[in-house]
Parts: sequence; structure tokens; C-alpha cells
Amino acid sequence: MGKLINKATDEQVTLLIQHIFGRHPSSSHTVLINADASRMHATIFWDGEEWLLQDSSSNGTFVNGQLVLKGSKHRLHKGDLICFGNIHGDNWCLDDISPPKSLLVPVTPGLKTIELESLAVLPDEENPEVTLYMSPNGHWVCESSVGISVLKSGDLVGTNEQTWRFIEARATEETQHLEAIELPSSHPLGIFFDVSQNEEHVSMKFRMGDAEYDLGQRNHHYLLLLLARKRLEDKTAGVSEAEQGWIDKEDLSRMLGQSENHINIQVYRFRKQLVSVLPKAMALPQPIERRTREMRFAYCDIEIIGGSRITVNSEDQAKA
Repeated sequence: MGKLINKATDEQVTLLIQHIFGRHPSSSHTVLINADASRMHATIFWDGEEWLLQDSSSNGTFVNGQLVLKGSKHRLHKGDLICFGNIHGDNWCLDDISPPKSLLVPVTPGLKTIELESLAVLPDEENPEVTLYMSPNGHWVCESSVGISVLKSGDLVGTNEQTWRFIEARATEETQHLEAIELPSSHPLGIFFDVSQNEEHVSMKFRMGDAEYDLGQRNHHYLLLLLARKRLEDKTAGVSEAEQGWIDKEDLSRMLGQSENHINIQVYRFRKQLVSVLPKAMALPQPIERRTREMRFAYCDIEIIGGSRITVNSEDQAKA
């Protein structure tokens, strides 16, 4: 991500996709304290290929000692030294010119800025109350106990005690109609469970297109097994697809003998496992769907072999 360092104070600034520098605290992302700076002095922004600077001040902005023409878009390079309002003022060095990433900027004092990759949980991995992930259509999605929603730049996310503001690394014209986009649908997947007789060992594989991914054995696979079984049972009973597989989280906690927070941790660990095996460019398939007080397994193409219960295959059920 783009980054500026104040050579006098060592202050570091991570650049937003459109980052305003100025003296006005409510309209500037980085507040300038020198008297020569204007209320909204200059903007550094990402145009999709490179970082540009546009001056809008009274006293000018200098790059490597040269005055930038007011209103023009000046291309920036790594190592450039920028002065706002006074050529003899603080030098800001452009230390990183990599493309911007979507961010969670802290609203609650004391929190750190979070750079979003493919998956994040809030407030932390030990208390994953809120999950953020990239959908197949390229938009960030927020999932919590009340359901899921597509995020727009500026939305607040987190908990009552710890809150961040979501800032999307997407050009303005790309987000104009985001509110009209439907929530992402899941990738078509085939899920295979291999369960030991005592059900203490659960192996998983999944098919995605022509590729098959072996997830091996993990403790958190047992949670997915219970949810998958519920989905298959409802399918056999003729329950509509929209209502198949939903389990009350309190009932699930009793079945597993675990708290809701521990269940959330297991879901997060499974998602991390998926991230680790998928090609980096591939969108993360979401195994769990949520609505108020309930969750379910997201896929209906399921095969279960072994375990203490009768072997079940969703294709066989469909033929029944």
C-alpha cells in the first residue's frame, strides 16, 4: 500500500485510495499542523495504475523542491519528497507506491488499522464475532450473528466496544451502484466427508469445477459434518431448499458441548484452511450461511461415508 513518512517526526501515513491532506480535522484524512497549509491542501489518490497528487492550496505543494501546478495531476514516484505549503517545511517521503488495499480504519481509540486480504475476523481470532471476506463478485461482505451484508466504503463494522470504518480500495465510479448489487451466491461445490466409526476423525475433500482439494483431518471438520447431516436430513424430508439445514445456535452448542464463541472460532479456522489450499486468485467459497440465531451448511451436493450413522449421498437422495 502507498505509504508516506514524515522525515522530521517519523509519522507514517497509509494512503487511502483518495487521501486528503489539510488543516481541517473533519475533512482531512491527515491533518497538517503547519500554518502555511490550507484547510484542504492537497489530495493524493490512486487512479488504478499509479499514485497522483493534486494541489488545491493557497501556498502550494512542492515535490522534490518543485512547485506542483495547482489543479494539475502530478505523477508520484517512490522516494519523492513532498512539502505542503512551505518548501522549507516538513518533508514527507513516499516510501511505498504499491496499490491500495481495502482497510478497516479504527473509530474506537487504541485500535490498529487492518489491511484486508481475503479474510478477517473482528474483534480478533479468539473472539470472531464478525467475519469479513471477499465475495466471488469482488465485493467485501460482512457476516455476523444477524446475517450478511455487502459493505460500502464508510460503513462501520465491529462490535459495540470495538469499531472500525471500512474503506474500500476501489475507484469511486466502481462503487456508485454498489447498493443495488445482490448478495453473492456461493460457488457450486461438491463436498465429501470420510468419517471414522467412532466419529473422532473426520476427513474432508471438496470439488470446485474440475479441481479437487484434500483438506485432510481437522477437529473443526466435525462441526461441518453435523451441519451437512442436518442439510441432508431436511432434503430427505422434503424441506424447501431455502429452509434446509438451519440449526439454532443454542441447539448446536448443546450438541457439541461448546460455547457459541468456540463454534465461531472453528468456522473461522475452517475458512482459514480453505484460504490456505485455494489458489490465491480464487474467491473464497463460503461454507456457512447465517441468519438471526441460526446457521447452516452452505452446500447441498454432499457425500458422507463412514461414521456411526448410515452412509448418505445427496445424489442418491435426489433420486429417491
